[in-house]
Amino acid sequence: MLRESPLALATLAGRMVVDATATGGWETARHAYARLLGRGDAEQTQLVEQWLEETREQLADGARADTELIRADLAGRWAGRWADLLEENPAAETKLRALVGEIQGAAPAGGQPASGRPVAANGDANAYAAGPEHPGALATRSELAYSVGQAGDAAAARDQFAALLPVVQRVLGPDHPDTLAARASLAYWTGQAGDPAAARDQFAALVPVAEQVLGPEHPDNLVNRHNLANFAGYAGDAAAARDQFAALLRRRERVFGADSPDTLVARFNLAYWTGRAGAAGTARDQFAALLPVRERIYGPDHPDTLAVREELAYWTGAAGAAAAARDQFAALLPSFERILGPEHSQTLAVWYQLAHWTALAGDQAAAPD
Repeated sequence: MLRESPLALATLAGRMVVDATATGGWETARHAYARLLGRGDAEQTQLVEQWLEETREQLADGARADTELIRADLAGRWAGRWADLLEENPAAETKLRALVGEIQGAAPAGGQPASGRPVAANGDANAYAAGPEHPGALATRSELAYSVGQAGDAAAARDQFAALLPVVQRVLGPDHPDTLAARASLAYWTGQAGDPAAARDQFAALVPVAEQVLGPEHPDNLVNRHNLANFAGYAGDAAAARDQFAALLRRRERVFGADSPDTLVARFNLAYWTGRAGAAGTARDQFAALLPVRERIYGPDHPDTLAVREELAYWTGAAGAAAAARDQFAALLPSFERILGPEHSQTLAVWYQLAHWTALAGDQAAAPD
């Protein structure tokens, strides 16, 4: 796991990627980010450039009600990518610091991160003149904890949020939005660390308080309900997850629209937990209805589109049509091999499913080795 200073640098760099999408220096920043994250590999560099363009496209409509939620999510993803780079290649820290300094130097005078609080490149939460319990310092501790989780240590992120929460509650009060966000982060990383039942219970306790403070259709509360539903399913209650996603889907359609990423994720999860609750045919039909929407919005080779195709094939087989599932996985496999590579874990999972449904279709001799 990275020590605190590089993690803070990764957090700052992640936020700067998001900030750069709205500046006149985007093209220069984009090429610089892609070169560094590409690690000298042409294909990897091209993939990073594609991620960067997708990030800018997702932030193109700054008037959306969920813009800040999307910005925070994207900044976290980029922070995780920078953290991966620094963990794999510690020597890249010097290059990243130089790049951060260069881009900061090119920014307009008086500029600051989109979060509204300045963050030093060394990232030490105690560096604030007002002291370690200044709200800005607490926010930096939160970002560091999140980056630890994004870097792969969910248990450490859970423990850091558990230590941070009582301080935030004391300094800001129990109903402050940042306190509610810290509670949500603690619950989320508790689940990611392997305790979905505890995460479910924490989100169940948080939702009514957050809805009273922020309102039932605030983007943060819709995320809380999303996590509550998922962890209910992971804790063993697929029917509860299904019912909660059905209710959440109606809210997201009303707040964000039918084609928003948040709504489409809710549709995906509703179909998934519907199948896990025992209705394979219904899940198949829901994924079949979702597929053309994802193809229209994201294109046929986007990972989210491929995920729908994979689930559609699986639930087609689970609903009793093994031969159709076999054919769908056979058609899906070349896309995974082309995009992810033949030895990627998700590609191998598709191979397994193809072999599984080929055997169940009665064609065991043709099942791949």
